[in-house]
Amino acid sequence: VPLQLRPIPLVLVVHLRQGGLIPTELLDLAAELERRRGVPVLLQALTAAAPQASVAFQQAAHRAGGATLVPLLLLPGSHARVDVPAIAAHWRQALGLRALPFLGAGPAWQRALAEELAVIGGNATPLLLHHPLEGPLAARYLRLLEQRCRCRCIPAPYSAADPADLALSSFLAGDAAVLPLALAANRLSERLGLPALLERPRLRQLLLRQLEALP
Repeated sequence: VPLQLRPIPLVLVVHLRQGGLIPTELLDLAAELERRRGVPVLLQALTAAAPQASVAFQQAAHRAGGATLVPLLLLPGSHARVDVPAIAAHWRQALGLRALPFLGAGPAWQRALAEELAVIGGNATPLLLHHPLEGPLAARYLRLLEQRCRCRCIPAPYSAADPADLALSSFLAGDAAVLPLALAANRLSERLGLPALLERPRLRQLLLRQLEALP
């Protein structure tokens, strides 16, 4: 394959589950993406040391002229603003790198969330449950997300003991579509009995197509 057409190895930045494990949905996504692209895909956890790149990964990065960092983050919180740049600096020094914006910033992903809410249905304004955020940047982003998804964004800490703690009156009445804004299952999605985003076939296939199409 000519150098300019050779797929570039990917470093996917992801959240860990409680207990320090990478969620199964993300492991499966990386394996499928590796199969489709034909080059290594490495998972980098936000709150863990950088993993050792395999020989195959290093060789593929050398052939392709570097790697691409893809933050699979949905919100512009401190992870996206602080941790991701530090992770990018590490990999840039190690093997050359280009870093993409966090996943949630992409218009295609935002449209997909809106379409998923429309498919789920419901008579009330749809709800997106997100990890609590602070600061003006987060506030602007959430307003944009509400406009593009025609929904209401509600802060929902992972540690919420009961759906009633989230003041989801319309959800509890069963008349609004609800999406936990989490790629992989977490304590909140499991407590509510709702699938995470990668457990929803349309969103998983969209993300796979987007990542597969990267240079």
